[in-house]
Amino acid sequence: MRSTKLIRPAVLSFIFMLLIFSAGAQNAGNGIIEFNKLVHDFGDISLNSGKHTYTFIFKNTGKQPLVVQTVISSCGCTTPVWTRNPVKPGDSGKIEVTFLNDQGPYPFDKSLTVYVSGLNRPIILRIKGVVHEKPKSLSQLFPKKIGELSFRTSLLDLGQIAQGDSKSDVIAVANTSSNSLKIEFSDLTPGLTITASPQIISPGKKGELKVTLNTKAQKNWGTVKYRANLVLNGKKISSDIIEVQVRILDNFSNLTKEDIDQAPLPMANNSAVNFGTVKAGTEISETFELKNLGRRVLQLYKYDSNHEGVTVSHPASVNPGAAAKIEIKANTKGVSGDVIYQITFVTNSPSRPVFNLLLSGSVTR
Repeated sequence: MRSTKLIRPAVLSFIFMLLIFSAGAQNAGNGIIEFNKLVHDFGDISLNSGKHTYTFIFKNTGKQPLVVQTVISSCGCTTPVWTRNPVKPGDSGKIEVTFLNDQGPYPFDKSLTVYVSGLNRPIILRIKGVVHEKPKSLSQLFPKKIGELSFRTSLLDLGQIAQGDSKSDVIAVANTSSNSLKIEFSDLTPGLTITASPQIISPGKKGELKVTLNTKAQKNWGTVKYRANLVLNGKKISSDIIEVQVRILDNFSNLTKEDIDQAPLPMANNSAVNFGTVKAGTEISETFELKNLGRRVLQLYKYDSNHEGVTVSHPASVNPGAAAKIEIKANTKGVSGDVIYQITFVTNSPSRPVFNLLLSGSVTR
């Protein structure tokens, strides 16, 4: 009989847990302020090209004067300057951001957290791009092709978003063909919109695809992939698709202090199990106990797994003070070497909107 060993809690620290909810949805429908864009892509810049500056323009769409109280940069390499005087209804202001370009060749994605009078949540602006030490050809910069349109990567990951919110980003694209390309889209997943700027890209030129996800269109949870077909010069490209990935969690923005104090709290008896060494093809089965230490019903909306061949049996909800069993089965067929099965649950707990259960061990052939 194989032994079951607990893994130290340090194993539970995964990079994606550091992501935060985007407040970008504040740009749409807040009735107070509207920006010309939330994301600016500098594209490809050289290391010796010096500083790069972009100005975000905003308009007061409310009925009272507004003040940009402060703008906090995520990095010392990004310097913001903004309109500090009150902006009257109908008038505009600006936030000018300078990327110092002094930290070497690397991709960058920096955020500006903008606090505005009258809004409960800040607005997040972003600048991004790629710094290169030496010039590269357009084909080297955009190696992934869908039809004749070239991309940097095949998947755009928008990170986390709260249920009911929307989030936007831009994808840099290039025309590496010898013909002009008119860009359109078809068969988009509900909630996904994509627009090309410019719509017609000349040979050897670059453009942008503005991608917006609105989670109100469909109620999904956890990791979700939205898809669209690319249409170039009137011809649908069926050989490949555009994929946009997002992680949808519960929306806690309207909770009161009482709601948070009374909220559910999931806690597993142990979050990680080592199944030892098994032969490929062995089915691993482990049962975890999950308790709800909160004062309201815990909802388990969905689980995601980082490996195929994983099935999970779990209740949809757990009453306050109650415990429930979660059974995880993993088929190791086709697996070899050290492996970690990570099962991520999405919940209605403000303090633990996601939690992970792990199975780790070694698989031999």
